[in-house]
Amino acid sequence: MTPPGPPSEPTHDTAPVPAHAVLGPAGAPRHAIVLAPVLARWDHGAFFRRIAGPFLDSGHRVTIHDTLSLLRDGDDLGSLVHRWARYLAPGKDPGPAPGAHGPSRHAPPDVLVGNALGGAVLQGMLGEEWTHRAKVLLLSGPTVADHRLNTTLERIAATADAEGLPAATRLLEDVVRGPDGPAGPAHRRPTAPDAPAPTASARPTAADEPAARRLAAGLRLLHDADARHPVRDFPGPLLHVYGERSRLVGREHLATGPLPHHRLVAVPRAGMRPHADRPDLVRHTLTRFLGAELT
Repeated sequence: MTPPGPPSEPTHDTAPVPAHAVLGPAGAPRHAIVLAPVLARWDHGAFFRRIAGPFLDSGHRVTIHDTLSLLRDGDDLGSLVHRWARYLAPGKDPGPAPGAHGPSRHAPPDVLVGNALGGAVLQGMLGEEWTHRAKVLLLSGPTVADHRLNTTLERIAATADAEGLPAATRLLEDVVRGPDGPAGPAHRRPTAPDAPAPTASARPTAADEPAARRLAAGLRLLHDADARHPVRDFPGPLLHVYGERSRLVGREHLATGPLPHHRLVAVPRAGMRPHADRPDLVRHTLTRFLGAELT
């Protein structure tokens, strides 16, 4: 009897459905797929809602995915990229658009969006031919990680391992907050020696442990990320939007190809989350970017 071979990668029919949220009507003529940043806990797409208007106004249904929901123990970034590429790849046979429960298995997306880790995953997929029909939008999505980015992310991940979620979140917020934003808890020192100790809500709890592990695993995926080759060869429109004063992912971590429709837009007075720091400017940029496909 021939022993069974190794298990194959799950197909659309057997793979787990990633956590996602859907904005806009199921019958919208266009479809945008968004991959989320590292989130300690899935926020059901809240991070993207402030800038969803240009997509909805231009006739897109928006499916926002929790990028880490397809992560498995032992994965590196390449493994996660491969799994998302298999999940999102359209089927060979044309078919109707789905309802409001997930991406189409047939029609290729019109726009692909990635924020931070989601942007790194998306850029890694750009060698897939089915992505070449889409416009690509990257929100602080690193193309390449250098020593500084590696070191900063590992410091936060190690803090999550050793000290728990509240301490790691304070470090993360310190590097991602906008330059005009309020200082995080780590900057608010007691004004007197007998100032009260931190409240229990600021200390690690058993409920925080899975979130801390998830945060650390997600940040470590970006170590030595490098998607310069698929980005360089991507034939479609590609736009990087990043905060001019970001202290995490900056211009040095972004790359484009030689085509004129590969562009970078620095959002003034914005940090790692330009869509949260300056949503008005980002919405204006997205309206112009999406409007180009309607002319």
